[in-house]
Amino acid sequence: MMDLRSGMPYHWIFNGLPVEYPQLDHDVKCSALVVGGGITGALCARALATAGVDVLVVEAGSIGTGSTSASTALLQYELDTPLHLLAEEVGEETAVRSYQLCAYAIDRILALATELGPCGAEPRVSLQYASRRGDVDLLRKENEMRMKHGFETELLDAPAVQRTFGFKKPAGLLSHKAAVIDPYRFTHLLFHDVVKNGGRVMDRTKVESFKQHGSGFQAETSEGHRIHAEHLVMATGYESQRYVDEPGIELHSTYALASQRMPMSEPWFRNALIWETATPYLYLRTTPDNRVLIGGLDEPFRNPKLRDKLLDRKAKKLERAFHKLFPDLPFAPEYQWCGTFGGTKDGLPYIGRDPKTGAWFVLGMGGNGITFSQVGADIVRDHVLGRKNPDAELFRFGRS
Repeated sequence: MMDLRSGMPYHWIFNGLPVEYPQLDHDVKCSALVVGGGITGALCARALATAGVDVLVVEAGSIGTGSTSASTALLQYELDTPLHLLAEEVGEETAVRSYQLCAYAIDRILALATELGPCGAEPRVSLQYASRRGDVDLLRKENEMRMKHGFETELLDAPAVQRTFGFKKPAGLLSHKAAVIDPYRFTHLLFHDVVKNGGRVMDRTKVESFKQHGSGFQAETSEGHRIHAEHLVMATGYESQRYVDEPGIELHSTYALASQRMPMSEPWFRNALIWETATPYLYLRTTPDNRVLIGGLDEPFRNPKLRDKLLDRKAKKLERAFHKLFPDLPFAPEYQWCGTFGGTKDGLPYIGRDPKTGAWFVLGMGGNGITFSQVGADIVRDHVLGRKNPDAELFRFGRS
């Protein structure tokens, strides 16, 4: 099992281990097997279970303690690749639809959170500021493209950025659709609903191998138990590289820091999500208990030991970056952690049937992993129910 994070992730510390799940100890059959107990697996399993599918979830470790617990969970419809640049790469229709699907996913996730219970889900606005003067034109083009296709944005000049947010930057693009969530708590709530709807959730159950078997699949666990399923959904996140040959998936290490509680509930304008045009970029958000989360300083992932070795140094750089942006705010670090995430050449996820194994994979990538997981959950549900999903072709394996 790949080491996907280390340190003290804020959401895991905040919630502890809220639920205990059984370990698979016998052979079993199901209609749909979901491998992976993070937020992607939870969204997929919930979509299937509420549609009446007999779903079984297995997770090698403990539920939600991989990349999910390390996520800072800034929910945005913006991809890491700006819309106007993505349009040049994959075509305007595909680019716009990808952005629209992420925007719709934010609404869906907020509605789910309202239905399932408290999990720190709140709508927000989002500011992307120009890291340097040369990026102002990029934000101007992006604003024009977004407005052309109905996204609600505002281009702020330097005086407006300083007046609204209190720091000096050449420009900023303010988006009126964004959100935050506690991804770890949300994952457990989703799995609670899966069980409520007749599904089964097992952790400490590692799938060692799987193969197509007749018209379905047979998976075998490390304990030697066999799982027979009509459908197989791999929600194994960044560990999926061991299964698929798709080129262009790159792994990165990212670093995050959580402050002690701030003395104010709104340290900056409407507790907006804040990020920048630089690559790699810094990103900031606040939490319901008045902390600030700041992350970034990404590095190409080589191995967990090298990633972890950089944690203290990166945490100090993140603290300095915050004080440079907001010198008058009292930021005292309390938790620090690092995680591994993936990205693709075009900024889009891989959601579809792997031609080599026949299994379905839901690989949300980059800063939109959670929103694309919601998109993937809908696509997978439709596949299992035998319905055609018009968006499935956008994210297929082997796309040019």
